[in-house]
Amino acid sequence: MEPREFFIEERLERNRNNSQVNLGESGYHAFQLGDVLKMAGLNWEEISKIPLYDSPNQGSLSLRKEVAALYPGVSPDEVLICTGTSEALYLAFHLLLAPGQSVALYFPAFQALYEIPMMLGAKIIPLLPNTTLKASDWENVEADLYVINQPHNPTGFAFEEWEQGKLIEILSRKNKPVLFDEHYRLLDRNSDLGWTGVSPKLGFYGTGSFTKCFGVTGLRIGWLIGDRDFIRRARSFKDYLTHTVSPISESIAIGLLRNRQDFLNAIKSEIISNIDYFESNLSLLTDIVNYEEVKGGLVGWVKLKDGLKSEQYADALLEKTGVFVLPGINFEMEGYLRIGFGEKHAKFCKGLDLWIKSIPLI
Repeated sequence: MEPREFFIEERLERNRNNSQVNLGESGYHAFQLGDVLKMAGLNWEEISKIPLYDSPNQGSLSLRKEVAALYPGVSPDEVLICTGTSEALYLAFHLLLAPGQSVALYFPAFQALYEIPMMLGAKIIPLLPNTTLKASDWENVEADLYVINQPHNPTGFAFEEWEQGKLIEILSRKNKPVLFDEHYRLLDRNSDLGWTGVSPKLGFYGTGSFTKCFGVTGLRIGWLIGDRDFIRRARSFKDYLTHTVSPISESIAIGLLRNRQDFLNAIKSEIISNIDYFESNLSLLTDIVNYEEVKGGLVGWVKLKDGLKSEQYADALLEKTGVFVLPGINFEMEGYLRIGFGEKHAKFCKGLDLWIKSIPLI
């Protein structure tokens, strides 16, 4: 009942604060607290008056209303506020899985999406996406639980609009629970919210957050969506974990969700500028032989030339240039790198230029 080392988190812990340019993160670069309060429409006086009691275990009603409004047909009673999506996933898997059951998901994947099920005795059925995610990928897959990470980490793939309805139709016919992990939904290129597959009425559960999208991962706010009985059970289970989130974090979270249209377009614009700069210089990154367009979120997945080991390559890049990326072996897939596009634009460009000048690294 003990999970293995969390490979990407161990490397992030070692290197995120030692790099000159951080292209290893899966979130937008962090704002300072003063800036975050302005974004949330709050001031220091208002924050100073917050009583430091426990927030309600399920999350304050005000915050649950804001989260529920992100999902068509979902009520605040179908929302559980968690300490990040990590806790939400931990709760969901414990309630949805029994030993010996199977979980199907795209691979490579964020480790928690398969490590927790493995810890619980589940069998993993990995699907390998091609250049895009297709509903038909799931047609002939039989499992006890389906996990859809969309937009996908680490590849940046996302379902095209014409595939979304097909996916729901296919998964509905299976009559099995589905968990949609939608951490990057708020970074949709063409709309305020982006598509969601979450529907408690269909048995389609959801985990989500805004912290990576808004540059506020330190708030540790995430959520779990499900029918009322499922949320009741998850809330009770949560008493044994973090029990509650900080009322300070909740107050800031409410303001950020309410005011997101005031700042989110600027965040999206910077991420797109970073992706554009990367793509325009890709031909100069001669150690990379394949890259697929990032359709959603802020991470991308690139293939190294044959013979290059990802961890050795990432270590050499950090040592020689101060640029930090994540090796594919940390996602249990050798020969690849994950690139984060959430760094400040000027630093991102500087880091990419240093990378290009250092080639060949090995």
